[in-house]
Amino acid sequence: MSGTSGRKPFKHSGTALLFRGVLAIALGLLVASLPVATVFGLVYVFGIYAITDGLTDMAHYFYDPSRHSRWSMAGGSVSVAAGLVAVSWPGITAVALTFLVGSWALVLGVSQIMLAVEARGEAEAWGTLLLTGLVTALFGVVLVFNPGAGIVSLAWLLATFAAVAGLLLIVSGVKLRRHATSSVLPAH
Repeated sequence: MSGTSGRKPFKHSGTALLFRGVLAIALGLLVASLPVATVFGLVYVFGIYAITDGLTDMAHYFYDPSRHSRWSMAGGSVSVAAGLVAVSWPGITAVALTFLVGSWALVLGVSQIMLAVEARGEAEAWGTLLLTGLVTALFGVVLVFNPGAGIVSLAWLLATFAAVAGLLLIVSGVKLRRHATSSVLPAH
């Protein structure tokens, strides 16, 4: 008989899920109470990442002269510049990112609307395609014409996701703990 045969595979998983659930709810509450700070925090994290990535790329240019390329120096310089802009002007960076996502969603939504109109006579699901295009385009319009509200709403979406996921993890953890406890009790 092996040493693992008596183990319950999910005996301690419930505790881990409970812990993860509590952390997720705490994150959700923190983001919900500080949505603007969350946005700026994400911009700063991006800025620091871009600077670090760029400096690493530039260092590689000098570290390995036999295989260096002007493109690694150019890419590194662009990354450092983007990171410095993000850290120096986080508000402008957040608005620019929101505008980019909004423009993308608007163009994608219009293309989906046109696809739905073309498929109207041939596909049964053209109405769903049309609705998808309308929702996507509307999302893009909101972000393009009100980027401040758009980026903060993304923070609220993150907060909502974290809270819901946290609750689900807690429920799963409780169920696993109950299952592990009930399977350990001796049968009469």
